[in-house]
Amino acid sequence: MTNDSTTRHRIARVDIFPVEVPRHGSFDLQRGRTPRTSPFTVVRVTTDQGVVGWGEGDTQVRSLFTVARDHLADALVGDDAFNFTALHAKMDAIEMMVTERLGHWNCVRCAIDIALHDAMGRALNVPVYQLLGGKQRDSFEIVKNIGVSDSKTSAEIALRCTQDGYRNIKMRVGGNHSVDVARIRAVREAVGPDISIRIDANQAWTPKQAIQRIQDFEAYGIDSVEQPCKFWDLEGGAQVVRTVRTSIIADEGFWSANDARLLLQARAADTLHVYLGKCGGLRESMRIASLAQTFDADISVGERVPLGISEAAHAHYAAALSNAHFPAALAYDLNEHDLLCKPVRKEGGTMYVPEGPGLGIEVDEDALRHYAMKGAE
Repeated sequence: MTNDSTTRHRIARVDIFPVEVPRHGSFDLQRGRTPRTSPFTVVRVTTDQGVVGWGEGDTQVRSLFTVARDHLADALVGDDAFNFTALHAKMDAIEMMVTERLGHWNCVRCAIDIALHDAMGRALNVPVYQLLGGKQRDSFEIVKNIGVSDSKTSAEIALRCTQDGYRNIKMRVGGNHSVDVARIRAVREAVGPDISIRIDANQAWTPKQAIQRIQDFEAYGIDSVEQPCKFWDLEGGAQVVRTVRTSIIADEGFWSANDARLLLQARAADTLHVYLGKCGGLRESMRIASLAQTFDADISVGERVPLGISEAAHAHYAAALSNAHFPAALAYDLNEHDLLCKPVRKEGGTMYVPEGPGLGIEVDEDALRHYAMKGAE
């Protein structure tokens, strides 16, 4: 294996591994209960110089791994492994031919993108955060999710989280307003004044409802509100931003840098919640972070119950950002196994950025085989 900056690497293989990892539990949202398994797609890119990179995509739709296998994997073989612009342009062209719109394949494209970054970092013997512009922090705070439940249970869960070292709590709201108020009040009384409380409405409200309800919640010192209104209602979102004191975070409202630009131009959010899987990988997510900085907006980092490869990639992404001022939503701790030989380090409410070449992780290939999705062909 040749690892130096003068050697040109071409893609020799792109291997696709659909996995399904059981979860220890789940939690409730207003729209339903989270799944009991993580049906994700792991990608391994191997260069003609023998360098291997790993990636992961949150493919909750189980058949999505076939997109990577049938449309993308073979098409990238022979290409310059580190010409990310050309590789993404090729994936754009293929997706447009099949779906006539970009974004539907973002979660599988993310897995490929992460694997390419991991391979490049390993080839150059530098961490991925160095490829993204350099490390701005060694660690960052993470937020613990609390699902929908009654006031007493919500308060008990929140208190346990703070006793475990978490300084940031995220609560799901959007159902009966008086119940939501009672839950937030109970959590605030349980955890005290110094714990950050973020609430997530998952598009539950009209702009008028959002303004009234957020103003009611502000009496209990909430820190921010995630996606209060429908993702397409930019005018309504901007009205909420102008009216309430609390920071408004957009999540479902964007998949790409172009989507983010429309949100930011409309002033429909103060902060963008970036999932690498939602946005198609590190390359597009860095473009989104740069756009946000232009509009003096912040970045919040998160993913939907990720395994270890994705956790590591998100940690490198967060490390490289100067405008990631919100705790990251990466503290689910629900998966039975993260597919790593050594987990990404988390202590209490803090996640630490992995060091070493590439993502700084080692994939547990025995676990990868053990959790292979049954019936996937």
